[in-house]
Amino acid sequence: MPSHHVRSYPLGFICALAALALACAGTARGGHAESGDITISHAVVSLPPPSTPAPGFLVLENRGAAPDTLLAIDSPDADSVTLHTVVGGQMEPVSMVAVPTYGKVRFAPGGYHVMIAGLHTPLAAGDTVKLALHFAHAGRVLVRAVALRYSEAVSELR
Repeated sequence: MPSHHVRSYPLGFICALAALALACAGTARGGHAESGDITISHAVVSLPPPSTPAPGFLVLENRGAAPDTLLAIDSPDADSVTLHTVVGGQMEPVSMVAVPTYGKVRFAPGGYHVMIAGLHTPLAAGDTVKLALHFAHAGRVLVRAVALRYSEAVSELR
């Protein structure tokens, strides 16, 4: 009869391996939504100072064979949401954002982002802001952007 050798490991070693596995896996906290070929992921809002607009970040992915265009974003939780980009170190509004065929567009500091002005209630870490993204082909897609400290919001996009 074959002998089976079973090795025993200390509980501390097993717990350390489990913690390492969880850390390596990462924990995406940003909002996620899909409509047709369009996926919105990592939707986050950076906690703003009082009475200032909140920057919002996310990733748009088009898994389809036809391009789409993000035409606008609005929110029932704020007075206005505007699309922006950064050109030459200056923030500039944009009227739309192309989402290429089989492509991704990252809304992150230093590039495309949204500015959420006139939040109806102050945000705390972990709160969500409802965003409605309007696409030329995918239509209206709702996502909840999670409020995070700026450093956490930026790391969510990596």
